Amino acid sequence: MNKKAGTSLSNPMRRLASCLIAGAAAFSLNAAHAEPVKIRLLLDWAWLPYHAPFVIAQTKHYYQDAGLDVTIDQGRGSENTALLLSQGKFDIAHLNITNAAQMIGRGGSIKVVNIYQHKSGAAFIGIKGKVNLGTPQSLIGPKLGSTPGGSDALSLKIFTHIAGIPMDKLNVVSLDSNAKTTALFGGRIDAVSGDAPAYNSYVRAAGLQPETLLLSDHNIPLIGFGFAVNDQYLAAHPQTVRKFLAATRRAFQDEEKDPVGACALMASQVHLAGSQARCVDYVKAVLALSTSPSSPDWGKQSPQEWHGLLATLREVGELKSDQPDTAFYTNDLLAP
Repeated sequence: MNKKAGTSLSNPMRRLASCLIAGAAAFSLNAAHAEPVKIRLLLDWAWLPYHAPFVIAQTKHYYQDAGLDVTIDQGRGSENTALLLSQGKFDIAHLNITNAAQMIGRGGSIKVVNIYQHKSGAAFIGIKGKVNLGTPQSLIGPKLGSTPGGSDALSLKIFTHIAGIPMDKLNVVSLDSNAKTTALFGGRIDAVSGDAPAYNSYVRAAGLQPETLLLSDHNIPLIGFGFAVNDQYLAAHPQTVRKFLAATRRAFQDEEKDPVGACALMASQVHLAGSQARCVDYVKAVLALSTSPSSPDWGKQSPQEWHGLLATLREVGELKSDQPDTAFYTNDLLAP
């Protein structure tokens, strides 16, 4: 007997093996050169320090490594971002979750897929020594700068309702968002209604100490930042959304490990107002209000926080929808 007979292949088998090898090689080649999936990402605002993870993910090729081609556009407020996302002009958005909830309640075609900042930074901020902001009642009297139609105006409405303070008892000064800081330092107002990490960093950068009344410390169930996806895009590309969130999480981890490096990278890639020291201060403050990206719960949403937010919005007349809470969000796109 031929000693090699047990290991030899018949001609048909050789042809089959050759086809399988060729097919596997072709598949590997095609996979290596597969077209990346395009994502149009819209931010909540123009470049700010807490947007560092998106610059990191692009610069370090985290999106590219995940097979994604992500274009990033600056936003003009979370309310506008939610509207454009619902209209299908963008695929994924980084935005304030309260504004996302309002859009869904109006019939908008979006769904929240990640919340990483469960504690909102909404606050009243003044300068220590010039104003005292210890209790909700301490807001009666001081001049408060607020932007009509902005998210801080909504926070103010919710806060006064829950605190039982009639709006006409407050001395609210209507200001454009870009004018509030100048008005605060110039003494035209005593405090601003806005994001604590932002305004606290402005005050400290001026060599002063902030006086801050954080709304979440007074049982106001507002939620901070997260991600929402257009419904049609989510239905067509669920795995793409999952890859996007995983790649973005890597960048958030880098930011948490090295806020100084994150700010330096941002400054080298995009226009960022203010000093590097202010950027680092801002980033650290946002991280303090957020779930650590190294936590297994990063991005995960709870039924309790959604119920609290939606019930409050309905109570103050900012949400007419009677949709179930589960219509607003899903945890299915997060990494297991």
